[in-house]
Amino acid sequence: MAGYTELPVFKCEMCGLCCKMSPISLLPHEVVVLEWLANKMNVKLEYAHGYIVYDALSGVNLAFSYVMQLNNGQCPFLEGNKCRVHNIYKPYICRSFPYIPKHVKYHIDDVNKYVMATTEYGLSLACNVVKKHKEILEKYWFRNNESPDKILQHYFKEGYLAAIEGDNIRSLLLTLLSKLWRDGLADIRQANHNAPVVNLYEYLRRFYPDLPNILGIDKITHRVRACLKTY
Repeated sequence: MAGYTELPVFKCEMCGLCCKMSPISLLPHEVVVLEWLANKMNVKLEYAHGYIVYDALSGVNLAFSYVMQLNNGQCPFLEGNKCRVHNIYKPYICRSFPYIPKHVKYHIDDVNKYVMATTEYGLSLACNVVKKHKEILEKYWFRNNESPDKILQHYFKEGYLAAIEGDNIRSLLLTLLSKLWRDGLADIRQANHNAPVVNLYEYLRRFYPDLPNILGIDKITHRVRACLKTY
């Protein structure tokens, strides 16, 4: 890309550090995919739900996100320093690392019956590669009239695009939920901590049966079957 001749291009060193730092944030449909993979690979997964809202019509809380817990200080799918699902299905948070969401804020509009989210991203200095490039990155980042998006597309295009794709899927799920709300098929309120929690993706599938195809989950399952014939 013109104008970025001094700026390096991010290349993962496969150190496995990012797979041991913290629990892994997941979109709702990713829980379903990873559970299926875990069953095939005999891997035990543990989750905690993230942000939830309450649907007064169905009487359940809807989980907009999940966190997959580490197992003995590392991702359950990590073997040595290699990801066992790297070529099958990697969550968006893994694909975009070290360009990661610092904060996801959900907005609920009770008047217009609309749910949306905004995400603030940043490059993680926990990554050794980013640490090495910190000085040159800051040089470009704080230069007048420089576009952070253009810098990221040069430095880490694959991860940058993965972050955008993940945000688009989050927006799609929330848009579908908003439509149900406006159509009178859902009644979204603040979380009710006495009600059970349901995965938002699983909830939406009842109303949108083509959702797995829209999200490409059917393609993922075909790839899984091809890659896991030995399991």
